[in-house]
Amino acid sequence: MMNITIADLARITGLAKSTVSGVLNNKSGFSEKTRAKVLEAAEKHGYVPNEIARGLTSKFTKTIGLVIKDITNPFYNRITKGVQEVANEHGYTVFLCSSGENHMVEVTQVTAMVGKRVDGLIIAPLLEGVDFDHIYELKRKKIPFTLLGSIPGLTCDYVQFDDYNGSIQVTNHLIANGHKKIGFVTGQRTSRASKLRFQGFKDAMMASGLSLSEEHVFHEAKHLEDGVDVGNQLIAMKDRPTALICFDDVIAMGVIKACESAGLKIPEDLSLVGFDDIELMIFPLTSVSIPTYDAGKLLAKILFERIFEEEVAEYRQVTLDEKLVVRSSVKSLH
Repeated sequence: MMNITIADLARITGLAKSTVSGVLNNKSGFSEKTRAKVLEAAEKHGYVPNEIARGLTSKFTKTIGLVIKDITNPFYNRITKGVQEVANEHGYTVFLCSSGENHMVEVTQVTAMVGKRVDGLIIAPLLEGVDFDHIYELKRKKIPFTLLGSIPGLTCDYVQFDDYNGSIQVTNHLIANGHKKIGFVTGQRTSRASKLRFQGFKDAMMASGLSLSEEHVFHEAKHLEDGVDVGNQLIAMKDRPTALICFDDVIAMGVIKACESAGLKIPEDLSLVGFDDIELMIFPLTSVSIPTYDAGKLLAKILFERIFEEEVAEYRQVTLDEKLVVRSSVKSLH
């Protein structure tokens, strides 16, 4: 279905096209009644401003949109690098946006990309505790897109990681080294990865007959500063865990910072592991490596296949494995 135009809104409201255009561009000189009439019609009929002339003869704009969650996180840097390389091969420009893990910002950014008439979108959406109306709208309008992660009930192209199995690997590694009191730091509540990693941890603990202490679970960490806060809480505990699993390496870096400030050593005083295996990590941290660069390339490859094909092919739904990388941040208690 084509986007509704200013001419359509003029016909619907019975107003002149110049009036509709003026209101939508926030020009002065219109009554509140007229303004309300135009804006209500625009919202009701899903008007999206098109920032590129509709008279373009080319079918393609040679641009794609990439919406990630956190531009400061090295995890997304590698995904972006993979997408960019494939886009370059096709002579495409990538419009990059970061939602900051804010659902409304994500929706606004996707809508803005559609307004710029990008040929397709790659989105790393929030996957827990939010609605997906904007994603369903892309499919309804037949705008090509690929997702990082899957949405229950929506059949589309996506690439995801096996976060559950990655968590089981790292938890079993700690258990194999004699650890029984293991803590966990979760990510944002809107993160599917956090939910799966925490579930894998709990299932691995249960499978080994180990109990989980709620006191040793820290919720909704996002930044390095949150890791520092978790580290300080651990330092103050009388009965602290012998090992800690962090949602990602950035949070683990914060825990390391707090421990170093208090004179605690890793792994002598606390065994520590993370996820993502980021390149910026100078500490020899045991971590779960996630193929983010490969995922970025695959997301872009799938998107371009979707952009250029004439017939609708089978949807591509790919799950990539995660791999434990053992270094020297885990102490053996045997």
